[in-house]
Amino acid sequence: MEVAILAWDPAHKSQTRQKILRSAGELFTLKGFKQVSINDVMTHAGLTRGAFYAHFDNKSELYAEAIVFAAKDAKNQRLGQAQCDQASDTMAKLLQAYISIEHAQKAQSPCPLAFLISDIGISQPQAQASYAKVLRGLIEQLSSSSGQSMQQSMQAAIAMIGGVALARATADSELSQQLIDAALASAKSAINV
Repeated sequence: MEVAILAWDPAHKSQTRQKILRSAGELFTLKGFKQVSINDVMTHAGLTRGAFYAHFDNKSELYAEAIVFAAKDAKNQRLGQAQCDQASDTMAKLLQAYISIEHAQKAQSPCPLAFLISDIGISQPQAQASYAKVLRGLIEQLSSSSGQSMQQSMQAAIAMIGGVALARATADSELSQQLIDAALASAKSAINV
């Protein structure tokens, strides 16, 4: 006997929430807060607008949660690209996967840290808190994975995020590549990779 999934089934509700967060993460990361409506998010998720309010009170709450969701998704994507037997090789490949032209040109799972850097400055405190949480997580991950200090890991994070953001901001492909190369060298140097 087949059991139908009811709208109030906790598993179904969780899956729907994940769909909304994935959709919002993709759209906000690529377009920013002001350029994306609740309708855009729900249409992209294949859901109706009414389903939104069963999960979130407003767009600002969704934005704050979507930043964290998109960052985790981007992290998993980059870690999948970077898996190696040696930890130092994994770190080098992780940096190369993050600081790349493909990432700057809106590759799959773009990182909200680099893609929302200008958007966050004009956003609500809740979104800024989520951004800070993700940034702090990246710095701590770099430190624990590389064995380097928080200061060195901050320098690497600045090179990573800034390099991708700057390469993304220019239409000059040669300059974009030079920015990527400089940022990668700087990040590797900061954490001794």
